[in-house]
Amino acid sequence: MYRRGSRVISIICVVLSVLLAGFLAYMIYTDNQQQKSQTAVMEALQAEARPYENELTQLKRELSNLEDSVSYSSEDAEIMVGFVATGDSDIEYIKDKADTYNFSPVLILDCTLDMDIIEKIIESADTSWEIMLYAPTFSEEMNDLVLSVLSYLEDAGREHTGVFFLRSDYSTDANIQLLLDDEFIGYTSYHESSPKAGQTEDGAVYFDYSYLNTSGTSVTSRLSSAYTGKSSIIVAFDMASINSGDLSETYVTSLLDTIEWYTEYDDCSFSTVAAVTEELSSVNSIEADNQASYEKQAAEIQVRIDELEEIIDGIYDGYE
Repeated sequence: MYRRGSRVISIICVVLSVLLAGFLAYMIYTDNQQQKSQTAVMEALQAEARPYENELTQLKRELSNLEDSVSYSSEDAEIMVGFVATGDSDIEYIKDKADTYNFSPVLILDCTLDMDIIEKIIESADTSWEIMLYAPTFSEEMNDLVLSVLSYLEDAGREHTGVFFLRSDYSTDANIQLLLDDEFIGYTSYHESSPKAGQTEDGAVYFDYSYLNTSGTSVTSRLSSAYTGKSSIIVAFDMASINSGDLSETYVTSLLDTIEWYTEYDDCSFSTVAAVTEELSSVNSIEADNQASYEKQAAEIQVRIDELEEIIDGIYDGYE
């Protein structure tokens, strides 16, 4: 009796195991079929939505590019070369360098010089050279000297660039306002990271400078940054340092060779303060036009983006 009962139990266990295995196999099969069905449905929905999603991605990229195009960006790097003169004896040296490297020099007048020295410099300089005013420091008191030089130039019938060579240590809002009150249209500005040029909200133009009074001054990296960033920069040689030997002739020649090498590229050139000022003076109006154009195109693109997102949401809404 015991053996017969055990056998029955064994048979029942086997039957139950078979049934359980069959049930599990059925569940796995059913689950696989369901997953395949869901995958097929999703793939069909994705295929239906894909052209709309591709268009949506493209439109969002266009919108980002439009936003980036609002800010003004020059297509060329422009390099001006100036010399801070100490007297009329410097004129021949400046002329020689300008003729050798074929650029139009900027004659930078130090307003702290005696007026008779300034007069001799002006009388000796070529009338085609641009004149830029400069002071090693700047304040309300220094501004009085600047006004004196401006008055002399007006009486002598000589124009100046309208851009003041302002050293970075004195680029305060108050000093810049003094220059604007003197009817200067711009000033030089030094940016630590890389050279920049543009127009302020009040309309004043600015561009970077390198002031050279010792052979140890490194300028090549700033020239490289100016070229890469397609910015404007004036390289100003201090004639007092050249005359004393602190700025060696080898250094001056080497740097001018480097500048000349950059200007051999189509997107870099020797330039003038007048040309740079004219370009920068239109920055605000260019950016305003760009902004208006951006807003119009962005609004049109956004309408289509909203339509596409609604279509895509509708495609996936029925999926569970």
